[in-house]
Amino acid sequence: MKVFIIGLGLIGGSLAKSLRKSAFADEILGFDKAPENLSYCIENHIIDRSVEILTGAQEADIIILATPVDGIIELMPLLLNQLQDQVVVDMGSTKRAIVELAAKHPKGKNFVAAHPMAGIENSGPAASFEQLFTDKVAIICNPEQNDRMPLNLAKLLFKSLNMKLIFMDANEHDRDLAYLSHLSHILSFSLALTAYNVEDKERNIFNLAGGGFASTVRLAGSSAAMWNPVFLQNKANMLEALELYISNLELFKMHIQNEDKLGLNQLMEKSNAIYKIINQSL
Repeated sequence: MKVFIIGLGLIGGSLAKSLRKSAFADEILGFDKAPENLSYCIENHIIDRSVEILTGAQEADIIILATPVDGIIELMPLLLNQLQDQVVVDMGSTKRAIVELAAKHPKGKNFVAAHPMAGIENSGPAASFEQLFTDKVAIICNPEQNDRMPLNLAKLLFKSLNMKLIFMDANEHDRDLAYLSHLSHILSFSLALTAYNVEDKERNIFNLAGGGFASTVRLAGSSAAMWNPVFLQNKANMLEALELYISNLELFKMHIQNEDKLGLNQLMEKSNAIYKIINQSL
């Protein structure tokens, strides 16, 4: 099995390490537009060889797109044009636009739209590690659009990563992820900006930021190159989620302004109940 990974950041690097350890891949080829990422992956034996995109697409049995989602949109048609029997799998955090694009291509049935629900706030291959995907959820969207062989190969790929596999419609995926993943990143970025605007002295941020603040802004360390296109590709759902969040902030603001202890308690107790439900599922 020859695997070609396009995009050698946190996800791509972790994939290479995991697929090598599981023996899913006999040879791992890689490409990244950042020369430093390629050099790091070669020097640290994360990939076996670096190749250009068209060369890797022709050589590989399975091609994995681990780029930001705008890169997936750009590269997918180019890769599908090169296919014989190869399979292309993406790792993007949005799915609707990607699935719709694949459906229009004559070889789109060889493209599997996937989203491994795994990640940390750090980026780049130096942050990659073998266990990133272990016991996490992998989502395959609109599997009815796939031929049997590509779908089965993608299932084997995620099984080798020790992931739990679920299937979703792409529209449902994007709406749910707007609330359960994408919004939390915007909130983290926003909170970090808010604190920085008020506390412009780095010393105070370092000394006074407590555990609650640190855990809440953890995602503010995430890559802008990755999350910018996610927010824009999922624009409609993000705007809906933000409107609802802003309305909840306005409720807190109103109760504080009115010194309404009962109103504040009701909001926080409802949040406590929802937290318990979420925490039980984790």
